[in-house]
Amino acid sequence: MTVAVRFPEITHSGELRARLGGVDVTGTSVSALATAFAVDRYATAIDMGRCSAALAAQDTVLLTHCHSDHVAGLVAWLSAHTRRHRERPTRVVVPAARRQALLEALAVWPDLDGVRRRVDLDQALTAAQPGDTVELGGDSRARAFAVHHSTPSLGWTILEAGRPRPVLVFTGDGTVEPFRADPSLLDAEAAVVDCSFIEPGTRVAARLGGHGHLQDWIELLGVLPCDTLVLAHLQPEVTAQVMLACLDKASPTDGQVIVPWVAAGGASPDAGVGDRHRRK
Repeated sequence: MTVAVRFPEITHSGELRARLGGVDVTGTSVSALATAFAVDRYATAIDMGRCSAALAAQDTVLLTHCHSDHVAGLVAWLSAHTRRHRERPTRVVVPAARRQALLEALAVWPDLDGVRRRVDLDQALTAAQPGDTVELGGDSRARAFAVHHSTPSLGWTILEAGRPRPVLVFTGDGTVEPFRADPSLLDAEAAVVDCSFIEPGTRVAARLGGHGHLQDWIELLGVLPCDTLVLAHLQPEVTAQVMLACLDKASPTDGQVIVPWVAAGGASPDAGVGDRHRRK
């Protein structure tokens, strides 16, 4: 069996970018620091743990949850988006149980008066629950589903009209249990999942903290229906070399690609984008 590992490329702004499900996804995902993805094709960001020019250009932010590393860039996004893209929609979709708290926080945030003049925050914040659907750009929509984390959280499945299956799934933070029980939740061209822990002996800690462990994902590879599995929310010290060593015994289904969301620099003599294969 062939194990294919592909790394994202580094953009000129220092973010990572990869073609997932036939669309370009740009962003950052580092455990406890920042997670934010931009999908230009759908004018959509998933989480806003930091803001950048690419993220500021997105009209909709789908929040998976409200931990600081997933929402810390939201104030900057509101300011940049409403100033630089005045004629475009400004929408934040948040788990229903956290909408009011987020609205109250934004209502008293210091020096956000300009944003409050340019957009009605009460109208901009939309509550979502599992099963809800949100219309996006590019003739697409996002469907919310339940995940298992330490705070009210949602995963997001992105579907595009005319394509036979979901394009992308973003699980946000959470354990693997929902996907162990129902692998079809990750039936998409590409699935971006929480892989916060990789060290042996930390699987219990991962589960207790509401996070995924690399070994859990390795054990599930044979039943996961996604074509590409993106391992995100890694610890900041994790390198491409470390991930290659950890994935040495992985056995994905035929043709499945694993994408650790880390830079590939120094992982091979080519030190760039591309596949690393191993025959088993």
